[in-house]
Formats: sequence, structure tokens, C-alpha cells
Amino acid sequence: MDYITSPHQAELNAAKIMRGWGYLDAKATTGGADGGIDVRSRGALAQVKWKSSLANRPELQALYGARGSDTTKQLFFFSSAGYSAPAIAYADDVGINLFLYESTGKVWPINRVSAPTSTQRSWTSYDYLILLQAVKNIFRILGVGPTKRRRRRRRA
Repeated sequence: MDYITSPHQAELNAAKIMRGWGYLDAKATTGGADGGIDVRSRGALAQVKWKSSLANRPELQALYGARGSDTTKQLFFFSSAGYSAPAIAYADDVGINLFLYESTGKVWPINRVSAPTSTQRSWTSYDYLILLQAVKNIFRILGVGPTKRRRRRRRA
């Protein structure tokens, strides 16, 4: 995605970012009555605002209320215009992670809560290197490894 030009593209971008944070099942809602949720995951919910005015406290309260009684879910709020001071104070009080995003899709954390983590962590190249080293060590311990081919000399 080159530039975000619509609310739906902003939601798709937020879902992609959340998948990068380890919420592998993050999906943008398809529009309509989303109940205050634009991106859903088993471990997180997000609201995305693509507008020119600051996000305000009632919008954050709607996200907090949409989570319901499942307090294990992380809450993320993405805004293209920023946040009012009361909105930031409220987010800090209740633990909502606030992000500002550019039209390029890049996001910036706004409050101190912003430390996205997930138990649905994705594999990184470092994880593969560790796994490879472990397999190598197992083969070494078992005495199994690549065999060297010896060349036979032909007798004349």
C-alpha cells in the first residue's frame, strides 16, 4: 500500500501492523455496524480514525466499552490527526495504546502504554537460527551427521 486514501485502507493497514506485532489473526472489519471495533483479533481490538480532527475521549470510551468483560484483550487506537489532551489522559488511565499514523502507513506511539505484545508471536529469522542450532546439536549428540565420501583410488 503506497498511501492511505480511505478509512478502509487505514483499517487494513492497522490490521497489517497488528499482525506484525504478533496478533496473527488480526482482521479489519468489513464496514457497517462494527460496534466500535475496526480490527479484531483473539488477543486485541482496535479502533481506527481516518479524519482531520483530533480523536476525543468519547471515542476512546466507545472502544473501551466495546471490549466488554474480556479484559485480557489489548486495546489499540489509531488516529491520523492525533488526540485531545483528555483522550490521552483517559487512555493512560484505562490502558489503551494510542498510535498516530501517517498516510504512508507508518505508526508512532503516543502514550506510555504503547508496548504492543502478543502471545501469538510470529517467527523471526532469529528464531529459525536458534531452531537450526538446536537440531544441529541434537544430531551431534546422537552421533549422526553428514558422511564424508572417500575417494577410492583405482589400481592400475
